[in-house]
Amino acid sequence: MPPFSRVLGMLWLWTLLPTAAQVSPKRRTCVFFEAPGVRGSTKTLGEVLGAGPGPPKGIRCLYSHCCFGIWNLTHGRAQVEMQGCRDSDEPGCESRHCDPTPRAHPSPSSTLFTCSCGTDFCNANYSHLPPSGTQGTPGPQDPQVTPGPGGPIWMALLLLGMFLTLLLSSIILALLQRKACGAHGEADPEPGSGSGGDCSEELPELAELCFSQVIQEGGHAVVWAGRLQGEMVAIKAFPPRAVAQFRAERAVYQLPGLRHDHIARFITAGQGAPGPLPSGPLLVLELYPKGSLCRYLTQYTSDWGSSLRMALSLAEGLAFLHQERWQDGRYKPGIAHRDLSSQNVFVREDRSCAIGDLGLALVLPGLAQPPASAPAQPRGPAAILEAGTQRYMAPELLDKTLDLQDWGTALQRADVYSLALLLWEILSRCSDLSPDRRPPPFQLAYEAELGSNPSACELWALAVEERKRPSIPAAWSCSATDPGGLRELLEDCWDADPEARLTADCVQQRLAALAFPPQGCPPPCPSAPASATLPCRPQQGACLPGSRPQPVSTSVHV
Repeated sequence: MPPFSRVLGMLWLWTLLPTAAQVSPKRRTCVFFEAPGVRGSTKTLGEVLGAGPGPPKGIRCLYSHCCFGIWNLTHGRAQVEMQGCRDSDEPGCESRHCDPTPRAHPSPSSTLFTCSCGTDFCNANYSHLPPSGTQGTPGPQDPQVTPGPGGPIWMALLLLGMFLTLLLSSIILALLQRKACGAHGEADPEPGSGSGGDCSEELPELAELCFSQVIQEGGHAVVWAGRLQGEMVAIKAFPPRAVAQFRAERAVYQLPGLRHDHIARFITAGQGAPGPLPSGPLLVLELYPKGSLCRYLTQYTSDWGSSLRMALSLAEGLAFLHQERWQDGRYKPGIAHRDLSSQNVFVREDRSCAIGDLGLALVLPGLAQPPASAPAQPRGPAAILEAGTQRYMAPELLDKTLDLQDWGTALQRADVYSLALLLWEILSRCSDLSPDRRPPPFQLAYEAELGSNPSACELWALAVEERKRPSIPAAWSCSATDPGGLRELLEDCWDADPEARLTADCVQQRLAALAFPPQGCPPPCPSAPASATLPCRPQQGACLPGSRPQPVSTSVHV
């Protein structure tokens, strides 16, 4: 008999073999549980609810209306091994209750039973224990399975079929993985997979790299200040288990044509570690001594000119990321950042900004074929809806209503929402927008309303259900630079309707107009509604909500 973990793996594969169906309007909610030591996971088949310690949680299914459960019956005692969502609606899913069926014998004294059912939380428990001699789970009064005539033959055929299915699936997966290795030079493992794939890759040892001090810690990496060949650098060190995250971020940084003043400068990649720590993959980037935007705004205030320099450079960097362009014979695809936050933006010596942390960035569908080195396209809705810091998530990401038909444009619009929150944080520390030139202490977006660590439910209630946004002080509208301009800019970027938001190019143009006000007010643009015409702002007709302006080809420096 195969080991228990392998047999359980076969049954886990049974939940994944059907082709994924479309997401139905009303999602099924199932009990979610995976016993310690279970190999593989069905977590990606739904949205896990209430993560944390405690009893089994729920999961809202993405691809089916079907729940499943797997139990191990040993010496008359049943123990749950896995519960969750199936990949698609299959025969048996129409059952309203969980009626277990024997599937395998991992040992002479134990039997694995599975069930499928189609009502909310129907996989919490099996509905009954059939009497012995049937094809169901043995009852408590007769704990041993007593197969009828032909039972051993039936079980042998079932196990043989499952083995052949597993073998065929393994061969297909191996062929696909080999093809991916040949095309890209490396595997494309799932995020979080410990090994990072079977494709071997030799990263160079950066012998001259010196680690100095930790400057930032994240979920998958630690950022150090250090030195490489005499140059001060930032070192993003990944543990060996985070090879997949390292590869994804490196692939974005190595895209051709990505060099830009307002994108963090990538220097090299390799492996190493400080002191006695185990060697792991590294990204070496330019060091920005003023630190992250969050750190800078916590320590310093800025006048109007410096605030606009930060805001305009940030919009310029995001507009560049989003642009699909050819330059000097090199193709740069459009890129969605998906994790814009004041921790992932850095301040340069001239107090302009550089966007960093491209670990969740996605190459967008475009007119040209992405380079072979580009990160793989997302595999399904769950991968597209995955995003970074909850505080900066757009409403359509918080409530999972992002337009999956045109996900490239939808992710760009979600980035612009995050950009608006960062602009608000920058402007909240502008001394010229405060009546006494003493801005209040720095607060993150929504910190005044929800505190320093809001939950996803709290953010959903505030930003989605109540449609509230960070408070814009009345003093901003009294600014002599452009009355009302800042408020309208922010409202046009964080609009609850994604299609009504400005593009990053338009944000850049509006900020440039604020930085360089015209000598006189031009006549209103004839294509703009009267209510949308902004005073003393040139060339705004092309940047009204819902429009698609041409990319800005020149950089504006304040």
